[in-house]
Formats: sequence, C-alpha cells, structure tokens
Amino acid sequence: MKRILLSIGVVMTSMVATSQVMDTLTEFFTGTPTLYTAQPGGLASGNNGYGDLAKLQLFDGTYGVAGGGAITNLLLWAPIKAGTTGTFRAVIWANNAGVPGAELGSATISLSAVDTAMSAMMFAENSVVYNVNATFASPIAVPANLSFWAGVELPTGTGNSMALMTNTDGDFPAGLTHTGEFWEDNTFHTFGDPQNWNLKVALAVFPVINFVAGVNANEVNASVFPNPAVDVLNINLSENATSVAVLGMDGKVISKEVVSSNAIAVNVADLVSGVYFYEVTTENGSIVRNTFMKK
Repeated sequence: MKRILLSIGVVMTSMVATSQVMDTLTEFFTGTPTLYTAQPGGLASGNNGYGDLAKLQLFDGTYGVAGGGAITNLLLWAPIKAGTTGTFRAVIWANNAGVPGAELGSATISLSAVDTAMSAMMFAENSVVYNVNATFASPIAVPANLSFWAGVELPTGTGNSMALMTNTDGDFPAGLTHTGEFWEDNTFHTFGDPQNWNLKVALAVFPVINFVAGVNANEVNASVFPNPAVDVLNINLSENATSVAVLGMDGKVISKEVVSSNAIAVNVADLVSGVYFYEVTTENGSIVRNTFMKK
C-alpha cells in the first residue's frame, strides 16, 4: 500500500476568473479541493517517488456521458508544476470493462505554458476551476460504449513534474472504480484500492464534449452590456434564466433574485467601483458565470 504523509487543503480567494459555457463534464467534482502528499516525495495525484506514469478519470453514463458526440478539449486544474523544458500529455483512453484500453487521442502541453498563479485560474460549468485547456487537433469520438478514461501522462526528466487537484477523501466514493493511475511498471490501479492510496477522490479533469443534436445540447450564449456598468448591467441569454446573482471577488453573494426571462437588467448602482462576478442559472440547469466591472 502506498503511503500518504498529509493533505493540503486549498482555499480559493481573490481570483479574477473567466468562464466558458460548454458541455463540460464537471458534476462529479464536488467537495473541498485538496492535494495529498506521497511518501516518498511528490504528490498522489502527480509525479512522485513511486514513479507513477499517468493519472486518469473514468467517464460513463453515471458521470455525464449521456450520448454520442466528440471530445474536443480537456480542461485540467494543475496547481503544481516544476520545470520549464518538459511536457506532459492530455490523453483520452478507451474503457475496457473498467480498465483503460487503447489511446484514442492526445494533446501535448509544455510545462512552461502552465500558469499556476491564482489569477490564471478560470471557471468551467458548475464553477469548477481549471488552468489548462488542452485542445485536441481532431475531435475524439465518444466510444460506442459511451465511456472513456481522461487524464494526463505525467512529465519525465529531471526537475520536471506536475500534479492535478483532487477533492477530499470521501468526497468521491467512486474513487474505487473511477479514479486511477498507471504505476511505474505500467500496471493500472485505482486510487480507492486499499492496496494503493485508499483514497475516495476524483481528479480535476473535465472533458469538453459536443454531444450529438438533441443530447445534452446545453450550450448557452450570453452577452453583457454595458461593461463597465454604472447603474444597470444588462444580460441577454439564448434561453430563459431562473435566477441571477452578483458575487464579490471573494465568492460571497452580494445580491440574488428570481427571474423568468432571457433578458435581465441587474441593478448595480449601489455597488462600489471594482470587479464582480455575475452568475445566471438557466431553465435547463446550466450556469453562466463571468466577471464584469462596476464604474
């Protein structure tokens, strides 16, 4: 059994973030963001003294794969990296009865291109955080069994390392079957295996999928004006909203109201000049979140 020395909780504060609204599989990643330190050295979710080769997450009908389509991107939250000359790969693998199979596609990322500063973090759907957007040169078809593994092949070479964020042990009970890694000998093991990390966690790996028409077609287009706003912030959407909120940069809700329209006028006259978030929830449950400026 691998040993864990400690966990490092992560508190997100004072982040300037941008948002993209897309069909991104994020609902599985809930709870408290955490990094687990391995013994000897490194992190359970990245390079470590055991020589782990890859970290990956299983996606299937339980975790967002509702139909056929194409995987275009892989969003990753990689808060830790070392080295500037190395690379790692974002990879999609086939799923063979719960075990990763053949590689279906990949994108190579330079460590020098990964910005781990808090100001570089962005929000995907459901307000999960990412700082790496790996785009595949050609969209990868969702396999016929509607399941696949997604994750990273870790960097190699002296001084090169990286790690993905996880949530806290117990936040993802399916860590026994849906969160895995390749060991140095290229054998596959799950995070929840008592003979491995014995951690019930998920990795911050978020596939972006263009589903076939009529299946999970939840993309919402939004326009905001004026920005900066003085008295009123107007938000126009491609579908009706059910609520709109204004949040401070610390994530605290300043105001929230129920709406039932795709054209929303938010009173911001009483706000102090600065940068804020607006967050709109739509009828189909999508969340549109982005920043605006109050003049």
